[in-house]
Amino acid sequence: MNITQENLDELNAVLKIKIEEKDYKDTVLDTLKKHQKSAKMDGFRPGKVPFGMVKKMYGTSVKLDEINKLINQKIQEHLTENKVNVLGQPLPKEDTELSIDWNTQKDFEFTYEMGIAPEFDLKIDGRTKFTAYKVVPDDSLVENYIDEITSRYGKYSSPEEIGESDVVTLEIGELEGDQLKEEDGLNKTVTISLDRIDKKTAKKPFLGKKVGDNFNVDLKKLGKDIEESASIAGLKKEELESAGDKFQVQVTKISRVEKAELNQELFDKVYGEGTVKSEEEFRAKVKEEAGGMLAGHGDSKFKNDVIELLLDKTTFDLPDEFLKRWLVAVAEKQTTKEDIEKEYDQYQKSLKWQLIENKIITDNDIKVENEEVIERAKSLIAANFAQFGQAVSDEDLNTYAQNILSKEEERRRIFEEVYMDKILEFVKEKAKVEEKEISYDDFIKLD
Repeated sequence: MNITQENLDELNAVLKIKIEEKDYKDTVLDTLKKHQKSAKMDGFRPGKVPFGMVKKMYGTSVKLDEINKLINQKIQEHLTENKVNVLGQPLPKEDTELSIDWNTQKDFEFTYEMGIAPEFDLKIDGRTKFTAYKVVPDDSLVENYIDEITSRYGKYSSPEEIGESDVVTLEIGELEGDQLKEEDGLNKTVTISLDRIDKKTAKKPFLGKKVGDNFNVDLKKLGKDIEESASIAGLKKEELESAGDKFQVQVTKISRVEKAELNQELFDKVYGEGTVKSEEEFRAKVKEEAGGMLAGHGDSKFKNDVIELLLDKTTFDLPDEFLKRWLVAVAEKQTTKEDIEKEYDQYQKSLKWQLIENKIITDNDIKVENEEVIERAKSLIAANFAQFGQAVSDEDLNTYAQNILSKEEERRRIFEEVYMDKILEFVKEKAKVEEKEISYDDFIKLD
């Protein structure tokens, strides 16, 4: 067997593979003998079918399978031994097998196309500048968090009349003129939280109504636009958009949350008995937690800024035409090149970042140990429980972490998270990073 590589340019190459009968003959013979032992055919006992008949039935398909296995094995050996960094996997050249007669032919020649990963330089130094934002919760945001907590631990009641912040369940029916639109009309049950309606004119028709009351309302004016109005009404944007302006609604249920008082009973429920002993400590604790949650927003922006800047300043080409053919070949569902073209820019961007990421990891010998992955899993689990005011023992955290990491997809995701954190640490060490405090309101205005 002979395999040679011909480089067409820096990004594209072909592999030519010549196979002779002697390269696969013995393995085909061994496989056919195994088939003979289990072969069944009328007139013969199991395992006693003549070898010639087995060969006639299975010879061609076995030869094809064994040759394909041999090709794949030798290609991988060639890539490893010659340190060829490919993108995707080598593809058989189009129409390369059309002239092959698998029944009679003994010697074969195959041609495979390959996309080669580009060589490029990556410089991260003091001239590379980033801003790391520390998002600080202001008093207004802390009050919103406290409002959310007191609502979550509050008591539910069913008042007689709808108030400013109640949740109402309604039967809605689209109107055509003054009559319900029976055919093709939008008629269903929805639940609306009046807290989400900012405009007084939009909220006014609901106030004071009782269970069983009927009234008309324009659901398209609940929010600032059709998308927000649909969200408030619990409808799909397309549903509300295609409907008329007027609806008849009937109140079927009114729910009210009486918020919990800021007292020791609430503090103990939220943070555990005796952890917080005053309203001042409670507010400080909420502010601390809010800051922790907002830290994730700042970290996400820093990561996105790093990715965008490194993509922008690192220039290299990809074997685009090969990659498009490869994406069509490996697609799980039937896909055309035209389909790939529509999404190729995003795929190209993702692949370029992957190459940059791998270069940073390789050039700087960045490694992730298994223990670090376990600790990350434990911290994610602990944070999840903490959202509900629950603490978890280290023993239980270990158990939960092992369960999560036993799932390959989750394990890979957490590995990638830890690698990304180490890449960002490396960038912070090498680049010039300005740390800046910013309020949440100002932060969300950033591009």
